Amino acid sequence: MKYTLLTAVASAFLIAACSEENPSGAITVPNDDPNTATGTLYVDESQHLLVTTFRNVHGNSCRLEDNNLIWKSIEKDAITDSSEYEFIGDTLVLYDYYEGTSDNYGDLYVGGTAGNIYGTWVYTGYERNRQTGEQERHTNTRYVTRTYTYAPGKVTISVEYHMDLYVADEQERGYMESSFMAELYGYLTGRSHMDDVIYVMDNEDQASSIALSIETNGVQIIEGTKTNQTFKIKDKTYTVTVKKAETTLHFSGRTNREVNLEVTDGTTVCSSYAIYRTADENICKTENLEYFKVYDDEDEDGNTFYYVSTYKNTNHEAFKECLSGIALPITNVPDLNLTKKATTPATTPKSGYDDHVERLNQKLLGYIEK
Repeated sequence: MKYTLLTAVASAFLIAACSEENPSGAITVPNDDPNTATGTLYVDESQHLLVTTFRNVHGNSCRLEDNNLIWKSIEKDAITDSSEYEFIGDTLVLYDYYEGTSDNYGDLYVGGTAGNIYGTWVYTGYERNRQTGEQERHTNTRYVTRTYTYAPGKVTISVEYHMDLYVADEQERGYMESSFMAELYGYLTGRSHMDDVIYVMDNEDQASSIALSIETNGVQIIEGTKTNQTFKIKDKTYTVTVKKAETTLHFSGRTNREVNLEVTDGTTVCSSYAIYRTADENICKTENLEYFKVYDDEDEDGNTFYYVSTYKNTNHEAFKECLSGIALPITNVPDLNLTKKATTPATTPKSGYDDHVERLNQKLLGYIEK
């Protein structure tokens, strides 16, 4: 999966920031520790219900108003959120409420005492489908630690980012072991789609996907390092070179990334770039509107507003067109077992989990953009 640190963070901080109800409560968000928030807690043990309330929440958001992007300060007097909870052994499961109904997918936490909501609970990175009982991981908790501490009348949410580990793992694994490479092999043989080159920085283990893609597409690796590779398919030889790959941490915990790479068949060079950045005051400009996806939401009064979140500047379509020009003719593809899928990850996320994550992301981004 391609959720890595970006999604881990997006679903991590201020998970209580989405309800349209705003009863009174108290919160302190100290300026010197933006990754910790403390608010009030109400527990209904008979209904297995948690209600958290935060006050004086403030931040910034890149809003679209009259076709212009505007960097705005956002303040909320109170934000309240509700969750249903259950214990499975010594594991706490939290199901968020959406439009009055608790979600089908819950986040799993450990570290506290079985049957006792009060204590410190650490997010495991796993979600549970309450209908089937299935559990699936979509967040790599090696790079972010999300902790909930519950006490009578009080809740503290904290997030710790491990960017040093993230960058070290990315550099150690190298860019030739990414999902991008598995897809590139398939694209050059006409068997796969092609995602953005940003996924050359995918920090998940793609060994099984790459091995399957190499076998299915008849790829012969000639030589390579962590930043380049020369390989052969049928009678054509290709070289991939990563010219630039930078990851930096935005103070909100999200990652900013920039990639520049080339693929050549020895005659034609196909170059691609991708720049992904979290919206901030510097890029929240109307001239950058084409690089943002616009979302809509409603404020407490029911008024619709529009906002943007992630800046994405890439020449992806031109790059794919260039690759198509150097790809093997379909009739030239090696005669291999076509029943295998070249780029299917070892674990494919269920759509329900994807929907769950997307709702969490939009839930956060629609309110506070730090």
